[in-house]
Amino acid sequence: MQPNGNIERVLLFPRSGYSNRLQAMASSAILAKRLGAEFRICWESENVVPEGPELTFDPQFCAEVMVTPMQCKDDWGIVRDELPRYLHVLPERRLIVLAGHERGEQVFMADLARAIEAASHSTTIVIIAGGQFFLDSDSSLHPNWQSKFRAARHDYYASVPFHPAIESGAARAIADREPFLGLHLRYTDRAHQAPLDSQIRTALLSAADSSGLANVFVAADSRATRERWSKVAGEVGLQPWSFNHGSWDRSASGSGQAALTDWRILTRAERLIYFAESTFAEEAAVASSGYERSIALRASAVRSTLLRARGLAQAAASYPQRHGWLRRSSSD
Repeated sequence: MQPNGNIERVLLFPRSGYSNRLQAMASSAILAKRLGAEFRICWESENVVPEGPELTFDPQFCAEVMVTPMQCKDDWGIVRDELPRYLHVLPERRLIVLAGHERGEQVFMADLARAIEAASHSTTIVIIAGGQFFLDSDSSLHPNWQSKFRAARHDYYASVPFHPAIESGAARAIADREPFLGLHLRYTDRAHQAPLDSQIRTALLSAADSSGLANVFVAADSRATRERWSKVAGEVGLQPWSFNHGSWDRSASGSGQAALTDWRILTRAERLIYFAESTFAEEAAVASSGYERSIALRASAVRSTLLRARGLAQAAASYPQRHGWLRRSSSD
């Protein structure tokens, strides 16, 4: 598909957590570049993303790319909450709206391509997304689209400057430690998709042996996990280190900068060991120069089964209390 000069801009409302937003930003920027359109982002805070863009990105980047909800309304008559779900063409407003919600955006790419080709006036594509999508994803036409998409995301991430506090914090942490391995662990909301401890340990030792590196940056979603695996890394002869987090509460002010400092450090790792289901770590690997050398650990079927069984047992044990049986019995 050739760029359609009638697509004036791509406007993104990124949603969900930081890694989901980064994916949506990269995907939308790649689309805008593909179409020769300007790219704008309307960044709105959520519970898991308490910081605004001015505390997340470089001021110059914000000035060039970010717009406020009020600007969207005043300049283009666009209010996010008023837009429909899924894919809609609104010719009277010269809008193409893509909001995949529970279906995601990728399933709409063929329809989006047709809508773009049919646009006959100066049109804005509005995207409400918290994930990734790629227009040229038809395997019959683009057999290597996944590697091309990764390369395009890598280039985009390299062009995005974070807030000076994030960049300087990462630079200080990395100083005199390169090259190093990166180990990222995510359990709080991905425990059922986590590998076994033995898998993580084996992968860590394999990466250290094949690279000849002993320096390993350990990042996790809780202090206890980070400390436990730092101890494991030390016991097997590696040299673990971490970035100090002031708060582990994702909704607390300042937590975003700490998490993104971890992310920036991970992007500088020679190779990563991470949970395959973690978008945070996956995108860090894509942004790094070591994606092909990194180890993405798949979920353990045994661990997943045990956690599901434990959850069912806990639910069964608490059912009478949750439904009032115990309270009624004691009052009878």
